[in-house]
Amino acid sequence: MNIFPDIFAVVLFFISFFGLITSKNIIKSIIFTILMQTAVIMFWIFLGARYGTTPPIIHDTALLYDMTAIADPFPQALMLTAIIIGISVTAINITMLNTLFRKYKTLDWATMSENARIDAISTDENLIAKEFEEL
Repeated sequence: MNIFPDIFAVVLFFISFFGLITSKNIIKSIIFTILMQTAVIMFWIFLGARYGTTPPIIHDTALLYDMTAIADPFPQALMLTAIIIGISVTAINITMLNTLFRKYKTLDWATMSENARIDAISTDENLIAKEFEEL
């Protein structure tokens, strides 16, 4: 039994997690998120497909009596769903990145959060000024 693919998927996940935590650039954060999703999908696919098994497509009725020789299709079906969800999450991340970049003109997390805080303070000051004008 070869556990190298499982170990590779786990190592890739933790490297991506570390990169996600330490990244200061939003594009790098999105890339590390994609790598984390890929690592999880790889792990589950490797978990469902073991050596000596055949795909769950039965051509011969003799395989019906030996279910240990057939790969488990459940993790593979779940991972097809996970791939679609991962693509959707990535599309939403890129769309949000586009919107934030157009507003703040930066890809740095710290600079963007500082600009957002300044915008929030100035918006609060404008609302307070409007309330005083109405009085």
